[in-house]
Amino acid sequence: MHSSGRKHASLKQSHTPFPQYSPAILALSLLMFAVLPLRAQDESDRSSPREAFRSFLVNMIVYSSDTTDAMRNRAIRNAVAVLDLGDVPAGLRESQGVDIARDLKNFLDRFELVDIDELPTSYDGERYIWRKPAANTEISLTRDADSLWRFSRQTISSLPALLRMVQGREVVEGIETTLRPDTFADWIRSKLPHSLRNTVVYFENWQWLAIILVVILGIIVERLVISIFSKWVIRFVKQSKARTEFKLNTQLIKPLGIFAMALVWSMLLRPLDLPLQAETILFFATQFLIAASGVWATYRLVDLAASFFEVLAERTESKFDDLLVPMIRRALKIIVIAFGLLFVADNLNIDITSLLAGLGIGGIAFALAAKDTVENVFGSLTVMFDKPFEIGDWIKINDLEGTVEEVGFRSTRIRTFYNSQISIPNSRLVNTAVDNLGRRRYRRLSTKLGIQYDTPPERIDAFCEGVRELIRRHPYTRKDFYMVYFNEFADFSLNILLYVFHETPDWATELRERHRLLRDIVRLARRLGVEFAFPTQTLHVSSLPQPLHVSSDPAPPAQHTTPISDPVLLGRREAEALLADELLGETPPPVLFEDPESMKADFHTGHPAP
Repeated sequence: MHSSGRKHASLKQSHTPFPQYSPAILALSLLMFAVLPLRAQDESDRSSPREAFRSFLVNMIVYSSDTTDAMRNRAIRNAVAVLDLGDVPAGLRESQGVDIARDLKNFLDRFELVDIDELPTSYDGERYIWRKPAANTEISLTRDADSLWRFSRQTISSLPALLRMVQGREVVEGIETTLRPDTFADWIRSKLPHSLRNTVVYFENWQWLAIILVVILGIIVERLVISIFSKWVIRFVKQSKARTEFKLNTQLIKPLGIFAMALVWSMLLRPLDLPLQAETILFFATQFLIAASGVWATYRLVDLAASFFEVLAERTESKFDDLLVPMIRRALKIIVIAFGLLFVADNLNIDITSLLAGLGIGGIAFALAAKDTVENVFGSLTVMFDKPFEIGDWIKINDLEGTVEEVGFRSTRIRTFYNSQISIPNSRLVNTAVDNLGRRRYRRLSTKLGIQYDTPPERIDAFCEGVRELIRRHPYTRKDFYMVYFNEFADFSLNILLYVFHETPDWATELRERHRLLRDIVRLARRLGVEFAFPTQTLHVSSLPQPLHVSSDPAPPAQHTTPISDPVLLGRREAEALLADELLGETPPPVLFEDPESMKADFHTGHPAP
């Protein structure tokens, strides 16, 4: 490959400010050096094959001379600009460009003394072939899209064969090369014995040893990273009480170790001056590992961070952060995947600029095709900022009803009361009425208490006032508005309207408090001797008229014969007696399903109900 020429080249240091040329080209050399200070500072002139060749040689002479580092850096950049590096990965062009320029200069110094005057100042074709040193090799220049000339890709791909062809040759007479070992690989070669610089199975011996050491070092770094991060991540999860739905060791810590190992390989393999083809393959492999493990680890780090913020969101009263954290988590995951794909595409020599331009050209068609998706995204933003509901709210949309479980960029997921999950596109939420039952401050209870027809009016009044007193004393009932009145004569009962509101945080607590109130109403009815009615039918059979007969026997006594002097006072007294055993100084907490005691309806001291 291209390094084989460097390892056998006799690179000599020049102790004179100018290299010595043969008399035949002394005038040309002096002319070159007369313009060196100017040409080293300007961009490469590539207007013709002659000027492109001249620019490359002049800048390489400046790069090889004992001058300032700034001028040498400008010179090598100008020389690399004359090379067509389209086949070299973008991440390798800077380092490989310097190596390819040095290899081309080494070949020319050992192949032939270049006569600039024989090169054309203008050329009509798209490709100019200067020499074909051997079969399937050539030194040529091609015209690019801007009509500027550069050494062709065929020339660069031919360099390994060309360097093998001049292997062991001395520099052409009249040229004393001034290329010096300024790279790490060149310095290593200058210190190693000839046996380690021999090529065995594609690489030099010292390169094989270096590759083995780099691989071992990468594995050691991976183990260290896994050991350090495993302790740190596990400690963080325990302290933050974050809940993860993935395995930390295999899906977060292991990718971090692979990322560190691939990063070490990528950094340490470049200075080894491997052949271009081998370095390209290894570069793709390490960059793919870096991208894949980096995206994987970052993807899981987003999950870990999101779970931490979800724990913090649960501690706040606002539910806006409960809605915001999942959406930010999804957005960050999309960004991570997008950057990973762009990173891989860039290293695969895919023109990102052209790709983005193509997306811009097709933007209209894409927008039309993604119309519904865009509407859903704007719908999710509307939900996030307008906040018609939050996570955990009980909502009703048309004929759909359930608890909000998750709000995404495209849809909102609702868990119904029969435990199915319904996904509603967010675009519907913008134009549809959302009945948020979860934001009710008061939860209504409207029912009718049917009592028997033979209940005396006084006991009806006492019963109604007793129910009102129960409402006034229950901790979760609304005290400023409630209705308890004898309301109607039904078919088989006297109906008392019970219209009351509970102020509870959730449905479970509402059901518990409704249970307690209705249970106490049953207990109150027993204390007052009021019987609830149930559907009955009485059949009256008519017959022929009978003569009026007045019996001397008294009428049968009514069921309720005890006189009531003050029904209101009786109702209140009985309600007070009923709740005498209640812990009136303490308000029962809301229902917590993990606490069975909070679900009990009995909050009294344990005395049996009458």
